[in-house]
Amino acid sequence: LSPNVSIAESVERATQVYGVSILVAQSVINICTPAVAAKCRLIDRVKITGCVTPMDLYVIDLDYRSLSVEPPPSMQINWTSRQRFRVRQFLEAEKTMKWSEDTHMVTLFNENPEIACMRFRYTLEFIHVFNMGYQNYAQGEWEVAVRLLSRTRTMLGVVDGPSLALLRYMQQQPYDCKAPPGWNGVRELALAHLQ
Repeated sequence: LSPNVSIAESVERATQVYGVSILVAQSVINICTPAVAAKCRLIDRVKITGCVTPMDLYVIDLDYRSLSVEPPPSMQINWTSRQRFRVRQFLEAEKTMKWSEDTHMVTLFNENPEIACMRFRYTLEFIHVFNMGYQNYAQGEWEVAVRLLSRTRTMLGVVDGPSLALLRYMQQQPYDCKAPPGWNGVRELALAHLQ
């Protein structure tokens, strides 16, 4: 298989390490508009098996559990071929509108009520404190990083997976909250971590 396939599989498996639903690699961020890229949170810089250079990993902070599931319709609908055709036309028009050159994903991201609901718990304070913790982690100031990320781990009312993942990494042996000599901000995310 292509190395890209194994890298994509590793990134997908890393969602479990970081406790997130959507993990985005640096290569995807590079093709996003700056406004869309700004909606993603940098959570780690890793070296993945099969990838020659380290890559940044980002998360799109969306809490899907905050959405309510719509109940099924109370009455049974007997679809006619005409109704099915109209529904298909409607869905096709919606898709065409979203693929239009005039559509900006960041606008959709900002104005969609379901996305707003899923992002509600990720406050500006949380993002700032996490970013400070991540920068200290990347720069090798792990004692400060542990203090800040311990705060963000529970700041949302639920456990923040990326904060927990970085804390576990820094607190494991042999590190014990001290960056190893020669730390360059890159974590080895070997296959063993992804099992």
